[in-house]
Amino acid sequence: MKKQLLSGTWNYRIGKGKWEKKDVPFSVLAVGHSECERKFDLEESGDRVFLRFDGINYHAKVTLNGKLLGEMVAYCEYTFDITDIVLEKDNVLLVELEDLSPEFGPSEGWENNGGITRDVCLLYANKAYISDVYFKSNFKNGYKDAEYTAEITCDGECDATCRVALSYGDKTVDAYTVKTGEDAPVREVSDVHLWSPETPSLYTLLVELCVDGEVVDTYECNVGFREFKCNRHRFLLNGEEIFLQGVCKHEMYGDYVHTVPEEVIEKDLRMIKETGCNFVRLVHYPHNKITLDIADRIGIMVSEEPGLWWSDTANPAVSGGSLEVLRRTVRRDRNHASIVFWLCFNECRFTEQYLVDAARVCRENDSTRLVSGANCMSNEDTLKYYNICNFDFYTMHPYSRRIDRSIESAKVLHDKPLMFTEWGGYYVYDNPHLITDFINAMYNLYLQNSDEGALAGASFWYWAEVKDFGRGLPACVDGDLREALVDKNRNPSMIYKYFCDAWKNARIITDDKERYEYIPLDMLDKTPLCCNDKTDKNKLLEIANTVVDERFWRMRKRSVTVGPVLQREEVSGISKVPHLLTKEKTLSFGGGVTADTLTLLGAVSLGKGYPTAGEYGEAVAKLTVKHADGKIEEHVLKNGVDVTTAFMSIGSSRINPVAENATRFAIFSYEKNFENYCINRLDIKLEKQTEIESVELSALADGYSLLVYGMLA
Repeated sequence: MKKQLLSGTWNYRIGKGKWEKKDVPFSVLAVGHSECERKFDLEESGDRVFLRFDGINYHAKVTLNGKLLGEMVAYCEYTFDITDIVLEKDNVLLVELEDLSPEFGPSEGWENNGGITRDVCLLYANKAYISDVYFKSNFKNGYKDAEYTAEITCDGECDATCRVALSYGDKTVDAYTVKTGEDAPVREVSDVHLWSPETPSLYTLLVELCVDGEVVDTYECNVGFREFKCNRHRFLLNGEEIFLQGVCKHEMYGDYVHTVPEEVIEKDLRMIKETGCNFVRLVHYPHNKITLDIADRIGIMVSEEPGLWWSDTANPAVSGGSLEVLRRTVRRDRNHASIVFWLCFNECRFTEQYLVDAARVCRENDSTRLVSGANCMSNEDTLKYYNICNFDFYTMHPYSRRIDRSIESAKVLHDKPLMFTEWGGYYVYDNPHLITDFINAMYNLYLQNSDEGALAGASFWYWAEVKDFGRGLPACVDGDLREALVDKNRNPSMIYKYFCDAWKNARIITDDKERYEYIPLDMLDKTPLCCNDKTDKNKLLEIANTVVDERFWRMRKRSVTVGPVLQREEVSGISKVPHLLTKEKTLSFGGGVTADTLTLLGAVSLGKGYPTAGEYGEAVAKLTVKHADGKIEEHVLKNGVDVTTAFMSIGSSRINPVAENATRFAIFSYEKNFENYCINRLDIKLEKQTEIESVELSALADGYSLLVYGMLA
């Protein structure tokens, strides 16, 4: 298929605010609702035209020329047939994104980021085209020879044939022709080159679709001959026992977040391989497909999973979204030699039905790989449910300061291989001696290889620091998850060397002073209007904690300890304890000044507030100005237009609360892991410059607790 890239400069707006320019792909702090618009002309020709998205966060509705194409869930590749909708010129593509409200997608385990996070393109096809190829192989003669099939799916109404060629380097090792619709023949390859971390040998599979002797479409990918399976307590790679020595790795890298360039991904994976690891657990969502290409090429085994973390799979939106991500990911990546198994969940409130369904989805779409889930259940529940859904191996996350828990799991979970899909964490991240002891003990479990205890692999939590605003000390420091081998820019932590050395040898046998960032807005020439209200700080805490319990948000409860109270020297016109406007109370400000603009410092809410709650455009409050000549002037403040939430972190993530007419005045925090707030500045233009007698603020809707730090004229 011919390809036209639609990535590049798009129009972008938050809520229904002003359009600005944004480069796609992009990854930003969650903003609630945002919209991306791209106008384009067709640059190629084809009988059929498709629109493909490689991934978004976390839910999107896609419209082309005013017609709805469909909706997308997080991380996945989606392709829409737009043949009957697309025009030769002046097409308008609109993507409406939601990054806070979806029940599936946002997680508390790491900072959430919205956006069109991967490429967008057009694909041009002929009447007949290749829609999928699935490569499968097995070995003969003691891994000397191999058999393979290439299951080809073609669409289009015509009689066609497929020419298939398998090459190694510049040499064609097998070639054949098959008619579309026929079963894929079993082919043989002699003296096969095996794929492994030590020798990542890759073949090229080329499929040409021919109609009346003319090639109308081609498909090409790298494939590898390798076998990964279980044998009692151990994993076998190409018939040989192998211990999976790995790390868990998020996709995020420094300021790139989810839009990491290919060369940076490769640098990361090569660094991991240099530690001595042969495996990377790609947590906790599908990574960019480029990651798999690199893993194939440099020789490192990987696993993938559908984006769950302490998620409630009894919720149909969560289980349904996860199963769809799992299905699409398996089908996208099943030809990659580097993938050795699928993980159906991570540390979840799961249902038995979800486990059964997830295992079925994996096996229906890929019959060649192992299936399991990353797990922190009790040993007894693990033993029960992993056998109900027929997972291929056990997993456990034995976080502890002592090795006893790991040894106990190995004793109980002994009829299948056991892998610690996570271990380490804040127990060992600053303790070189403990990390060495754990590695020695785990490797001894591997060598023991008996029903009294055995271990098939271990994946350290985790590779590189990410942002997480939902855990607190000691795991998180100022919103940084400090349990990693390297920091976000890949500088080694204090345990990096010990981690590398321990595995190598095993084979032989706080108070933050800078709490505020004020944005200079040159307000010295403005006169503060006096408000007689004195808000009780305890009342602020009571309201804030109610919001925290209700919204933060699906799982964990936490307490606000200070609330949005400024802790600094008095600034003229700014109240340290904000005035609180609710439906039950009105705020009145004295006048006696002449002005043409009023500036409200605050314009944030502890209750409802965009983008976390309340309807966009909903009337929140009314500003009533009484002029000295008796004239009354009113201004309505609206949610998302003039007012935002005061909270700048939700669960594990920072967010960016944006209102169309407001600008950020200050951001501040007390404990960056939990309490992060913003203050906005809202300039209200009066009808004319006039003497003001008084100003009154009154609430118009229930559920909003508007904070006012000052009113200036």
